[in-house]
Amino acid sequence: MNTVLELVGVSKHFYHPWTFRRIPAIEDLSFSVREGEVFGLIGHNGAGKTTTFKILTGLLRPSRGQILWLGQTSLGAVARRWVGFAPEQPYFYDYLTVRETLEFYAHLYGLPKAERASRIAELVERFGLGPKLDARLRSLSKGNLQRVAVAQAILHRPKLAILDEPMSGLDPVGRRTMRELIAQLGREGTTVLFSSHVLSDAEMLCHRVGILARGRLREIVELDGSAEAELGYRVGVSAVPLALWERWREGGLQVEGGPDRCTIVLAAGQHLQAVLREVMESPARIESVTPMRWSLEERFLRYMPEGSNHD
Repeated sequence: MNTVLELVGVSKHFYHPWTFRRIPAIEDLSFSVREGEVFGLIGHNGAGKTTTFKILTGLLRPSRGQILWLGQTSLGAVARRWVGFAPEQPYFYDYLTVRETLEFYAHLYGLPKAERASRIAELVERFGLGPKLDARLRSLSKGNLQRVAVAQAILHRPKLAILDEPMSGLDPVGRRTMRELIAQLGREGTTVLFSSHVLSDAEMLCHRVGILARGRLREIVELDGSAEAELGYRVGVSAVPLALWERWREGGLQVEGGPDRCTIVLAAGQHLQAVLREVMESPARIESVTPMRWSLEERFLRYMPEGSNHD
């Protein structure tokens, strides 16, 4: 699978205006985004997510490090056409209507004139903006503004859509609608990089998640079930001969339930294959094998200082 975007050792420092003390925003950030995946960058407020996205879109220059776009170090004019960006707090000319705004961005993206009307109509239908098409942006709710922001970000069919906190400030219905729109982008093959501090959004949408805490990338988590079980396995077994069941218990295995139906809990490092072989060589039946992993919330909280409050 091709790598669309790669960050190598990217850092950004700011300086206090009076003391000139260096203030690190992100430090030594390295990760890649694969073609066609939905990658989530999650972290507490102030973790460095927006700073990272501003660097990616050229709004800030990194203090050091390298960014590779399809293996190239420069995001030139041609490459910029296949990147779409929706900021957390979109700013539009609020006197324009939704229609005028999308036409304006279609022109900026260089979308051929013959395609503009049909593409705008397609996105208006997808994002449910039809009733608001001729409404001025100043009259729109937060949720509808977010829809316009994401619509303009994908208007030109980018290969990579960068969405900064796209669910921020939305009510539960708006959040669900935005999740469905992002999921649809992923199904259509658009590579999506989005940020959030709400873990459930990432769990529902992402193939992989990067955990950002205090400006550093702490861990990248696979959410497709391909990662190894860090905590062990739960093996469901039925119709276990009494002698075998007793041998397991006497041998120190953690067994929940009786011979008719039980669960063997294997800690990390205990031999799963040996237990499965023993079951298969007996009249017992294997009902399930479930890996035990840290939840995304447990992983995230490991990197938060005790007693911290990042609301």
